[in-house]
Amino acid sequence: MEPEPTARYRKRVEEAPGGLTRERDERSRPSVHGLTLDALDVQAASLELVPLTAQLAMEDDFDSAAQDALPDFGLGTLLAREKTDRCRQLMERAQEMIAGGQTRGALGVVEQAVTADPSSGEAWALKGRCLAELGHHEAAVRVLRQSRERVVEPAMRIAILKLESECVRATIAALETQLIKLVEAHKLDEALTLVEGGLARQPSNIVLLHHLANLKWARGEKAAAWSAVEEARRHVGRENVDLIAELERKIGFEGHRVTVESARQALRCGDTAAALKQLNTCRTALEGNEHYDGLYALAESKRRGGLSQLMASRAPAPNGAQHQQTLRWLISEELKAADEALRQGDFRAARQAFEAGARIAPECAAVNYRHAAAIVTQHRLAIEKHRTAHTGSMLEDLKQAEELANLAAVDASHSELTPALREAIRSLRQKAAAVAR
Repeated sequence: MEPEPTARYRKRVEEAPGGLTRERDERSRPSVHGLTLDALDVQAASLELVPLTAQLAMEDDFDSAAQDALPDFGLGTLLAREKTDRCRQLMERAQEMIAGGQTRGALGVVEQAVTADPSSGEAWALKGRCLAELGHHEAAVRVLRQSRERVVEPAMRIAILKLESECVRATIAALETQLIKLVEAHKLDEALTLVEGGLARQPSNIVLLHHLANLKWARGEKAAAWSAVEEARRHVGRENVDLIAELERKIGFEGHRVTVESARQALRCGDTAAALKQLNTCRTALEGNEHYDGLYALAESKRRGGLSQLMASRAPAPNGAQHQQTLRWLISEELKAADEALRQGDFRAARQAFEAGARIAPECAAVNYRHAAAIVTQHRLAIEKHRTAHTGSMLEDLKQAEELANLAAVDASHSELTPALREAIRSLRQKAAAVAR
């Protein structure tokens, strides 16, 4: 058995827009867009945690409705539709109080509005906003869900979902603060109770399930850890698939994790011989594990010069989704570096990281799509701030973005996302032409 390094919690990169996951009944609910538990090795005696909430990522989903959603949920236009004059008057008064910094007092007024017309989704939304601003995030989530059941206006529903997602993240952040303290004090039983309590309130929360699996693994309860992973799989959306894959690798590789990681690093450097040598040392133990097989297949394909010759080898040919997942694992460092740069607003560094990732895995749909999205976001923000570069340079960048989008579209998991990206590129071209005139 190889020594296991101490586990660390850190940010997990996500790809899909919107921050939504699916409940068992297929209704959309906000997920904790980005908060995850790092799937590294753990030891019950030394589990080191760091807070994650400051590292939250926000993806550009090119959703015009989301872009146009007003900070006040569009209540200014919707108030005129209120059937109850008393409710409308109270809401107008509450908005004035919020604008004046009297949120606590406004909450009392909004409570009266909800009482005056319990069917008003707008009143419930404004109550949720007040609770969120006062830091009562769990209560805000409950109220905002009430609001969503009563609101039909698309833009307002989007705004409510965004605020609800923010509140969910805040509740998880508070839980994590407690969790870190408990784990640092080696109180794993109490930490587990805390996470299980959170799951009682949010049973499909991927982040909490991730925490649960890691804590179970730290306690040596492998079967229970797998059970948590399987439950997470039932709710996972495309944006969280790599999160769960990381857990599966951690638990499945067991004492061979260091060997497999050495092989991955060798493959990143283009040394396929060294990668295969490492992978062959644990082939008997790990053959049949989809993540091991995916990495082995990738190494074999590079050694033999392409996937067309892979069928002649003893490694199984990867399916499209598994192959793309392996590629994202291979260049996870570059994807994380790019996300960190984007959080800092450093588009140059982000694009450099994406380019570095593409040099290692040019067929990775995620790196191509996200690079294209970064280019679009960079120039959209520049136009909005009236800081447009030379039009020729912008058009060259947009041409590159279109080529990257086309490369990404080859992968089925990104083909449904690329039309909106192409439309955003087309729109920016028109704006660039208007600026040039």
